[in-house]
Amino acid sequence: MKFQKIISIFSLVVFTVIHISAQDDKNSNYEAHWAGIDIGTVILMNDEFGTDFSGSTWNDHHPYWENDIAKSSTISFNMFEYKLPIFRQYIGLTTGFGYRNTNIAFRDNYQLGYNEDYVFADSMNIEQEGISEIKQNYLAAHYFTVPLLLEFATKEEGKKCFYFNAGVVGGVRFASSTTLKGTYDNGDKFTNVRRAKYNLNPFLLDASFRIGYGAFGIFGSYSLSTMFKQNKTAAVHPLRVGISWNWHFAGGDKKEESDFDFEDAIEEL
Repeated sequence: MKFQKIISIFSLVVFTVIHISAQDDKNSNYEAHWAGIDIGTVILMNDEFGTDFSGSTWNDHHPYWENDIAKSSTISFNMFEYKLPIFRQYIGLTTGFGYRNTNIAFRDNYQLGYNEDYVFADSMNIEQEGISEIKQNYLAAHYFTVPLLLEFATKEEGKKCFYFNAGVVGGVRFASSTTLKGTYDNGDKFTNVRRAKYNLNPFLLDASFRIGYGAFGIFGSYSLSTMFKQNKTAAVHPLRVGISWNWHFAGGDKKEESDFDFEDAIEEL
């Protein structure tokens, strides 16, 4: 209940920013660093910022959350952005809208399950089940995201400046599933997809930062909320790190494009 209040307050702040921005000078073109693509990896962490989920008691023993980092991935398509200026282009509040997909790869052939009270995983005996190889085994979660970031830029031209922003990203989960792909002993291939909620938290709230130059940068985020509902399993906090590409700055500079006057061009012709 407390977390839902945090999300409600966060949403109110974001929509207030959007409302205020609508009153701003429509001819101004302030450049944010959100819209684009993020690609990276995911590390599952416990409450103490560690990656050990083995625990000393049965209730704390959750080794399946020690994910395969090399095969775990995250990709985001940040589709819309808006920057509310505080001091021209140099300082401002950035918001927007995006889509995030997170894939958590399991080690040791764990198969995820759940009921009303718990989330758990069992290690499959692949030899007993007639399986010769497992190629993919992961949990996928899909979210709509909205950021609220304080951004700093060194120049007015976004393509030629260093930038840094930090703040929070809120999200709502709208789909989740597990995928198991492999090959049986007789050579037949199989793909098992199970679409379920797995007691995943319906909301997320991340502490986030982004830093870079022009179109390229790096990002990182740590989930302040737990990945799963409270008391359903261990407290799992995804850490996401990777690279970002801001498509607005891949071509001509936005500010230069905004200075183009169609009537002047016609007169020159």
